[in-house]
Amino acid sequence: MARCVFRRGTDSPPSSRASRIERLRFPRPPVAAVIALLLAGPGGSGTATASEAPAPPPARGPIEIRDDHLLAQGRLTLPAVSPRTVPAGAWTLETSVLWSNSFSWTQDVAGEDPADRRFLLDGETLTFATTVRRGLGQHLDVGLRVPLQHRGGGVLDGFIDAWHRLLGLEDAQRPLFDRNAFRIEGRTTVGAAFSWAEAAGTGLGDIELNTRWRAVDGGRGGLSLALVGRLSLPTATGPYQGSGPGAGGQVVLAAPLGRTTDLYLGAGMTLQDPGPVRAVEYERLRGHGFAAFEWRPWPRLSLLAETNAASRLVSNIASYPGVHWVVNVEGRLDLAPDLRFDLGLTENLIDQQCTTDLGLYFALGWRP
Repeated sequence: MARCVFRRGTDSPPSSRASRIERLRFPRPPVAAVIALLLAGPGGSGTATASEAPAPPPARGPIEIRDDHLLAQGRLTLPAVSPRTVPAGAWTLETSVLWSNSFSWTQDVAGEDPADRRFLLDGETLTFATTVRRGLGQHLDVGLRVPLQHRGGGVLDGFIDAWHRLLGLEDAQRPLFDRNAFRIEGRTTVGAAFSWAEAAGTGLGDIELNTRWRAVDGGRGGLSLALVGRLSLPTATGPYQGSGPGAGGQVVLAAPLGRTTDLYLGAGMTLQDPGPVRAVEYERLRGHGFAAFEWRPWPRLSLLAETNAASRLVSNIASYPGVHWVVNVEGRLDLAPDLRFDLGLTENLIDQQCTTDLGLYFALGWRP
């Protein structure tokens, strides 16, 4: 009969030897990682370094702030927009508020008792909009925008007077006119008087359908270009009826300037029923353009400066200017991976005769 003899201090049970062999065959994780890295050679080392490099913060693009001037609120306009589309099969939902104040006049003397008033535009607008977008393909999405609109005398006149004094901006002698009043009135180019005294109030605006096709996708580090189409349906109610159907198209471009900076450019045209709307006739065809610069100082935050210009809006108001040019300052903050807050300020630094004097924009966007 075979016998196994174990001597104290020299021999070990077979199970102990097996566990020792097992430890030799299967090194501990840190040792295994070092061996794998050495076996991988130079290529493996480079791959590990690249994977650890932090990705650049994502570009967000400009906010789609519309022209909410008293005479433009019910018309189709082309805002600044990014060429980047919603991913295929994904949805986005945004609710926004645009609060704008307009004040401009052409008359022989400032104030409420002129002898010759060509036009006086004084009042505020509010637009509450809900926008839903859906990605249909890798580079194609569609959107639906439903606005609820209001216009009236408002409450911002005192705040704007203080704002202009603080920044040393031209106030167009606003303190000489009635405070927080609503007036859209004047004479047409043929001398006929017009007034929108009954046009204050609230109503549904024109529903907009839009689509965006990214024709060139340069990824994070290259140029991207998209074609954007918009269709305005005459669904407005109450004081906003009468603008008629409209259509517009844009070409928009995004160009990275650095790891945290991007440039956006766009140009397009709108075509819309010219009216008249309460004796005011509009241009049938308008040109639009924008330029925006984005800087991302932190991964969750984008700061943007944008300028937006358009050709003549109104064709038959005496002495009404033809170039519409505003500046927007914007911030976009990701509160969570699927929730974004937008804040925008519109200011007219050149000529407020035919554009918004001051506008405030707030939005929450949900990106599930």
